Amino acid sequence: MPTFLYIDYGPSPYIARELRYSLSTLLAEYSAGDAQIVVYTDKPRLYDNLHQRVRARDIAGDLVAMTRHGALPHRVKACVLLDALKSNDDDCVLLDTDSYVLPGFADALTKALGAGAAMDAFEEHDPYPEIVGFRADLPHFGHYAYDAVDSVMYNSGLVGARPQRHVAVMEDAIALIDAMLDAGHRSFKVEQISFSESFRLHEAPVAEMRPLFQHYFRRSLKRYMHWRIDRWLKRAPDFRPVRPFAAPSRNEVRIFNYINRLVGRY
Repeated sequence: MPTFLYIDYGPSPYIARELRYSLSTLLAEYSAGDAQIVVYTDKPRLYDNLHQRVRARDIAGDLVAMTRHGALPHRVKACVLLDALKSNDDDCVLLDTDSYVLPGFADALTKALGAGAAMDAFEEHDPYPEIVGFRADLPHFGHYAYDAVDSVMYNSGLVGARPQRHVAVMEDAIALIDAMLDAGHRSFKVEQISFSESFRLHEAPVAEMRPLFQHYFRRSLKRYMHWRIDRWLKRAPDFRPVRPFAAPSRNEVRIFNYINRLVGRY
């Protein structure tokens, strides 16, 4: 039975709304009850009675350490995944809140984790050419050197790992993040590279979960999805599992953003 992880901290109200929609599609996919969900959050009371398969993990007191005093907010993702791997016997899958899953996701995820690890989608080779020559000593792998040929980056909108195989991977990922921060590298890519490179170093094959996992991280698509989710919440304020109802075409998103720029909304 997989354990799914979400993160909600900070003042933005949209994180909780995104999470609610993502979680609804996830529970609809796992309708037989074969999944548990943990929300790592600084507002646990928001999730205490949301659903019987959802529990909150209060991280309000841990956020300063998890983000290295705000140096890299997304460092919290690697810390959360490591915490889950150390406290669960089940597969652990971290999902960004700005996501939803399509029918067939559960079977694809089981297959992916049976063979190795899972991430959202492959992005590129040599993702951070400015750091060619960067080196670090990792607690498990040992000496690491960024390489223009071999180094890779996957999108970390989803990261799936197994406790029996990947605790060392996550510990090396955190160490790699910290080494890059100590060297003055602050790019948003640091966290994604560290996940991806640590899986590569430990020879854990990574399966892409896109398109069954949909991650609407681009700003134009986010604006559209927030509008759709807001309308959905007004119609159905009580939480319930739901299959995805928004599969926007590129033209639909363009038209929405064009119109709303004209009228000054969103």
